[in-house]
Amino acid sequence: MADTRDPDALVHEDPRKSISEAPSFEEYLKMRQGGGAAAPAAAAPAAAAPAAAAPAAAAPAGGGGDVLSTLASLQGPGQVWGAEGIAVGKEENDLKGYDSFGKFTAALKSTGVANELSGAGPFTIFAPVDTAIETYEMMKGPITADVLKLHIVKGKVPSSAVSSADLSSLAGPLKYRYAVRKHFINDVIIGEKTFGPYADYPMDVACSNGVIHGISTCF
Repeated sequence: MADTRDPDALVHEDPRKSISEAPSFEEYLKMRQGGGAAAPAAAAPAAAAPAAAAPAAAAPAGGGGDVLSTLASLQGPGQVWGAEGIAVGKEENDLKGYDSFGKFTAALKSTGVANELSGAGPFTIFAPVDTAIETYEMMKGPITADVLKLHIVKGKVPSSAVSSADLSSLAGPLKYRYAVRKHFINDVIIGEKTFGPYADYPMDVACSNGVIHGISTCF
């Protein structure tokens, strides 16, 4: 049978109806019949958005330097508003801020006790937070060098070893006891938790010349 197809591609006066303008023969027939424009070629899929960078790991609060410089920047436990928050439109369990160890650090420096922490150590510091220092000064007066020395034990005592370690401070021995499933030194809880999801008292903060444990009350 003879081949009757026209070897020349049809070019219509309306370019939309030309075979050369149609993306396929089927589209050409549709254009011839309906007069519509050729369907636009599907847009190339958009490049996938780059994966979001993983959030940087939070830097540990304090640690790494010597005990004195670490205390100066160490973040303490979270504090909630409590009953006083109602007056300012806060819930009692809303986060008010974080305690710190600035007052304890300042007292160490002003009394000269800081000089005893300048060596290689190691030292274990049971560090009272600012609110503990404020309460002590309100109830008992200015904090003295001897009181501060009670919070410094020679040697490295991790929180897991307070029940069996030598707890001889620079101002005399400290007393350990275990009660109500908690560890106490001089009647102060070691490893105290805070209310709700907020940061607890920092424990086992490793320093170049010792370790720091935060506490809520002065010895």
